[in-house]
Parts: sequence; structure tokens; C-alpha cells
Amino acid sequence: MSDMSYLDPPIEIAATSPRLESIVSRMRSSGMRPYAASEPLDFNSTDPLLVDIASVSRTTLEQCARAGMRGLPRPIVILDVADAGLNLSDVITLRRDRDLATLKGRLAALARREARNTEVAIRAETAREFGMTPLVSSSDSPPELIYVGEGSPLFLSLQGALKSRGVSLTAAISQSTVRDYLSSRRFAAALYDLTSEEALEAAYAGGAPDGDMLSSVPVFALVNGNGQASEAMQSIQAHADEVIECQDPAADVANRIETLAWKYYATRPISPTTALASTARDLATGLFSRRFLESHVERQLRAADRRAEPLSLVTLKLTGERRTERQILKAFAACLQPLLRETDCAAALSAGIFGISLPATPYRGGARLATRIATHLSEQPSLSDVVLSWRVVEKRAYHSAKTFLDAGLSGPFMRLEAA
Repeated sequence: MSDMSYLDPPIEIAATSPRLESIVSRMRSSGMRPYAASEPLDFNSTDPLLVDIASVSRTTLEQCARAGMRGLPRPIVILDVADAGLNLSDVITLRRDRDLATLKGRLAALARREARNTEVAIRAETAREFGMTPLVSSSDSPPELIYVGEGSPLFLSLQGALKSRGVSLTAAISQSTVRDYLSSRRFAAALYDLTSEEALEAAYAGGAPDGDMLSSVPVFALVNGNGQASEAMQSIQAHADEVIECQDPAADVANRIETLAWKYYATRPISPTTALASTARDLATGLFSRRFLESHVERQLRAADRRAEPLSLVTLKLTGERRTERQILKAFAACLQPLLRETDCAAALSAGIFGISLPATPYRGGARLATRIATHLSEQPSLSDVVLSWRVVEKRAYHSAKTFLDAGLSGPFMRLEAA
């Protein structure tokens, strides 16, 4: 069989022998493509950089510290097995060599956070173009969190510690309970209990995880830093936005959770509910208007080019005699919203036709979302009189905002029975 390792994501390793060889071996085993760092370190490179504190020189550590003061344009991973306590912001810190197996997922989570921050910023720019001022979250309405897992001692200790800080934590012990809560309330984030196999089994009593159940909220994975993560746990961590180690005292863990909860709560992308300008919001559905999406996609294309990330557009078309009725359109929009991520931008393009731009998402991700939407719609009695078809387009170098949206409206559409 051909060696396809050249397709693995690269990572630069700043370490010296014999630890360099050991780290390189672990990285290859976890599906990454490691290579030895050059001297001096290039902090303007785009590849992730792993710095092994136990073996690098003091000069290298000083370079990292200075780079941290100036801001880090590239992803940085600190392997601190000796717990030297090098404190840098916006980096991934690993305390044990065995944690290297989780690094690929941690880097993916970091990339998602950066993509989310980019979407928050450019959606605010689009909103200002329509005369809207992004709302600042009020301290009078603290963030709410949902806890996915069994009613363990961890939940009880965190619930008390967070309650004293004014942060609400609601438990959900099954997938169906989670979906019920998410359909009726808005949470700042979801805490996944991955501290034990028992907690993992409780969280997924209704079936195996597929990474889509909590797509509409940020996911914080709670892990036991002193334990060994199973393959299933590592898979879920790869879908998480944050990984929080819980072996420390509950008060310290709660502080970390509280800080992240407020951070995500205060930097949510603008939604149609806060976009009150009539030109930016479709009154029939409550989604963004076509004018808003056209303007926003132009910024998304520039951001995707700058970050070398994919951008996809899902076009949804309703067919049937009632496809343009206001009641049907509102029911469809209500069906759609819980299935979208915060960063997905959904708009009504015309009566019965909708567009969703998906930042940092390739074609296959758009196709998976479209299939999930069509399946969910087919289960809704209130929408039994309409049939959904869809088309997915991924950004190409030659696309402008107009040609990108036009490509989503022209060409063959798929239906669920043909998918």
C-alpha cells in the first residue's frame, strides 16, 4: 500500500536527542508529520510548533517567552513534563508525554477557536455595514452551561462552585435530554464529562457519538489529566472547543470554566435575533436576509483566503404547493436553527430557498449538514407538505461573492432518497 503520511498535518519539533526521536515517533503514531525545528525558531511560520522544555536550550525558552509577549501568529504547543511553569497565553500545554496522542485533536480545536473568532469579527463588520452595533453581553445575565454525563461527584462539586460564581450548570444524562434542553434554551457551552469510562458511557447511552449532537454550542471536554484517555475519549476531545483538566481542586477547575464561559458568552457571533435592521433580517423566517448574506460572504471569502481554509455554501430548496406559505417558512426556520453551529450563517434567499455559509468547512461537511437537515425535516409533521432538496458548493480560487452564491443556485439539487 502507498505511504500516505505526507497528507498528515505537519508539526515542527523543538527538542534535542534523545527526546526528539521519542517525540517524533509518538507524533507519527498519532497521525501527524513531525520535522525537527530550525535555529533560530521562525515564529512567523504557519505550521504548529512543539517546544519540549525538558530538552531545549535556555535561549529557545527565551525566544518563546519573547514571542509570547508580542503575540503568537502560529500555534504553539508546550510539552512541560517537568512542570517548569512556563506561562504563555494562547498556547496548548501538555504535562505528560502520553498526552501527545491527543495533540492532533487539540490543534484542531485551536483552529476551530481561531475560525470562530474570525467569524465573530467579520460578522460584526457586516452588521455595522447595515447600521447595527454589536450588543455587549450584560453582566446581569450570566452564562448558562449544560453538563453532559452522569450525576457524578464531579458534577456536584462543579455545580456548587459555579453557582457561587453566578454561573448556572444544568445536568443532562442522555442524548435525548440534551436535545430537549438545546431546543428550548440557549447555553453558552456544553461540558462533556470524559473523566472516566462510566461517565463516557452515561453521556452516550443512546448511541455512539458522531460529533454533531452539540454542533450548536461550544463544547468543553472535562478530562482526567492523571488518567489515560481511551480512543473514544480522544475522538470526542477532537470535536471539543476546549479541553479542561479536572484533577485540580474543584475551585480551580470552576475558575477555568467560568473564565471560558464568559469569554464564549461575550463573543458570540451576531444572530438574526439581534440584527434588527429590516434590510438585514428576513421578517418571514427570522433568518438573515439575502442582502446580508451577499455582503457577509464577500468578507468570508477574503478570510478563507487569508487563513487558507475551506468555505462551503449549502443551498436548500423547498418544493410543494405550500413552499412559500409564511407558516411553512417559519416552521422550517425553527427546524433549521438547532442544527446549525454558531458560526454558520443562514439566510432566506427567496421564498422557499435558503442559503447557509459554512466557514472552515469543506464540501463533505456541507453535504453532511444538508443530509442531517433533510432527515430532520422529514420527521416533522408540520412540514410534511414540502420536500427539501439541496446543493453544496465549496469555494474555489476563482469565486467572487456573486459567482459563489450563483453557483449555489444553479446546477443539480439532491434529495434525501438519492443521497
